[in-house]
Amino acid sequence: MRQEWFKEHIRQVHVDFHMPEFPTDAINEFDAKSFVAEFVRADVNVIGVFTKCHFGNAYYPTKVGHKHSGLEGDFFGEVLQEAHRSGIKVIAYYSLGTDAYAVQQNPDWYQINEDGQVRGSAGTVWELPCLNSPYREELVIPQVLEIMNSYDMDGWLFDIPYIDGHRCFCPYCKKKFKEENGLELTVELYRDNPKIVHDFARNSAERCMQELYDLIKSIRPHVMVNCNGAWKMGESDAINATSDYGLWESQPASGSYLCHSIKARYTRNLDVPVQIMTVRFTEDWGMMSCKTPEQLKYEFASILANGGIINIGDQVLPNGRLQSGVYDVIGEAFHFVKERETFCIGTRSVPHIAVISNNTSSWYWDSGDAAMLGASKVLIEGHHQYDMFYNDAFPDLSAYRVVILPETVSLSDESLSRIRAFVKAGGVLLAAGEASLNRTSKRFELADVLGVDYLDRSPYEFGYFTENESLWKGITAIPQLLEAPFLKVRASTAQPLSWIQWPLTVPAPNRAFRYRIPPAGNVSAFPSISVNDYGQGKAIYIAAPVFSTYWNTNHYWIRSIVDALLDKYDLSKPFRVDAPTHMEANLMRSDDTTYLHLINFQNNHTGSRSASSYDPIERIWPIHDIVVQYFDDSVQEATLLPENVSLPFRRLEHGIELIVPSVHIHSTIAFK
Repeated sequence: MRQEWFKEHIRQVHVDFHMPEFPTDAINEFDAKSFVAEFVRADVNVIGVFTKCHFGNAYYPTKVGHKHSGLEGDFFGEVLQEAHRSGIKVIAYYSLGTDAYAVQQNPDWYQINEDGQVRGSAGTVWELPCLNSPYREELVIPQVLEIMNSYDMDGWLFDIPYIDGHRCFCPYCKKKFKEENGLELTVELYRDNPKIVHDFARNSAERCMQELYDLIKSIRPHVMVNCNGAWKMGESDAINATSDYGLWESQPASGSYLCHSIKARYTRNLDVPVQIMTVRFTEDWGMMSCKTPEQLKYEFASILANGGIINIGDQVLPNGRLQSGVYDVIGEAFHFVKERETFCIGTRSVPHIAVISNNTSSWYWDSGDAAMLGASKVLIEGHHQYDMFYNDAFPDLSAYRVVILPETVSLSDESLSRIRAFVKAGGVLLAAGEASLNRTSKRFELADVLGVDYLDRSPYEFGYFTENESLWKGITAIPQLLEAPFLKVRASTAQPLSWIQWPLTVPAPNRAFRYRIPPAGNVSAFPSISVNDYGQGKAIYIAAPVFSTYWNTNHYWIRSIVDALLDKYDLSKPFRVDAPTHMEANLMRSDDTTYLHLINFQNNHTGSRSASSYDPIERIWPIHDIVVQYFDDSVQEATLLPENVSLPFRRLEHGIELIVPSVHIHSTIAFK
């Protein structure tokens, strides 16, 4: 049972409380009334509250587990009661995959790595019990049952549902693995067949979560259940089936402020609500710093305007209190959200470009799929309207006008047929690199659509695009470098738009240049960019991994070339925005109104790229006089929100044009 309230309560705070027992003042100043009062004044409507932390300490009177020695009362119960009294929903947090107390008291519950060592015992919080050990039967299940029978919470969050690295060699895993597979679980087997070991560990996590889900629903069917990472891109169907809502951690300190927007553009098309979880900390969980109100407003706007649910992580002080100054900042940012949420909640994306992409199962974007990230970066900076889908899990494409296949996409025969039909019916396809390349047959599965045939690999790790005047918009009229290997393809029916220009040579001791990449040399006979007519549509092919390269190099000319291709062949754009690349545009719709969101981003200069992962946002300066064209003949009025100011516009042949006087952080134009 999935509750609608979760979609409407988007001002959420996750209150971290991983607290060791050695501080002498641990939890000695906790007071539930003053604790919850911070949330009330900050306009928070959902909080995540701890029942058990990574150290294995329980925050309620438990007969099963180990209650934190500094806690005299009932932290979870008192906060739950006070929060409900104030109209705030409560998610019960439970540390599943890390429990220092449990494994230190029961060493046979430890996960064991390939070297035969326990995962933990390093004096950190990361002491990892195995889900296949009696830890589940003797502590987790009894403790969850105890909590369920004592409290009426609104939801659950189980953290770290997986065995570390999807492999464990403890006696309990070995026993179960042999019973299920008829094989000995050994390091040698893992090296020879890692898939069978990974699948076993993943399945163990899935069955653990299913057991917890069934237990909770049998007692309180209305309570929502989730495990950290559920419903993120690439997560397993079995894990998703045990989660009524999703959670995708999203920390800009991982390297990009685009992460919130990218994740929301994926999750907004799912059947369940998904939290996009940032943090108050400038760099990582538990670092007792605080972002500026300006930064949190920007982060919240990028989640809110893209259809996501805002959740921000905080940290309780050792004494059990919250930092009031932090809630001054969070409150200012949530007041900003409250002014805007009425025209954001319940809206849906306007379909136009569908990015169909792969992704790894990593927690954070920068260790994820660079091709998907790069495609998103190109489109957001180019003010394109797009949604994102995971490999075969894309919807009916009839409402979309463009499909983009980044180089790492993995598609079934059925999905390839659907894309072929999309282009034949008049759609535009843009594919890059190995998209649709069958490595076994050495042919493109979409060769007929792309109008090119795969021939061979290149000996070079880099190369150049020859100049095409119509595509070189705003970039220098020279061959443009790509720091990635091109593919050699032959044009069958496609029209080449640019050719691969090889570098002069591969650098070697007797063939050195001033820079590690030599200048451009011979122009090859192989197209680097081509376009093909297929049915009523067109297919653009770029013979290189341009999207991952753009993410990894930030070479602006790559984005500019892709932008020019989309401008040339995407003739049905829903809008155009004349603004800098650091402004994001996104179109959402309710039953009778369409909303164009404009989000302005600016951050400080980077210091040491190797030593610092954080570029702060201290103040965002407004952008003025932004020209917007919206291509809909039926528009009768345009209103700037949240100011509720009518905007004058002039009629175009197929739509309207207006000027937005100023955008500070987030402004919205409502079209009716």
